[in-house]
Amino acid sequence: MKTHSSPWTRLAAGARLAPTDVRDASAPLGFATRVSALGLARIEPTFSALFARFSLRSLGVCGLLMVLGVTLNFSSVLNAFEADASITLNDPVAEWLSAS
Repeated sequence: MKTHSSPWTRLAAGARLAPTDVRDASAPLGFATRVSALGLARIEPTFSALFARFSLRSLGVCGLLMVLGVTLNFSSVLNAFEADASITLNDPVAEWLSAS
């Protein structure tokens, strides 16, 4: 009788026959002390780190203020474009030339 062995069954059988790993898996000496010292260290943030942290927030606030300013003054802008240009423009040279 011929047995049909697939690549998976051969791979699984080979893995079962592999020797076990007997190396020490513990952390090196002083590792826990170094990690806890780095974690509890007070590092003063640099200017570039603060700039990177707050730059996107300030960009969003400025954009919001810009949109708010345009919406609150939109009627004034429309009235300025619809009004008569000779009344809204205070050009002293044009007034002096038209008077003479």
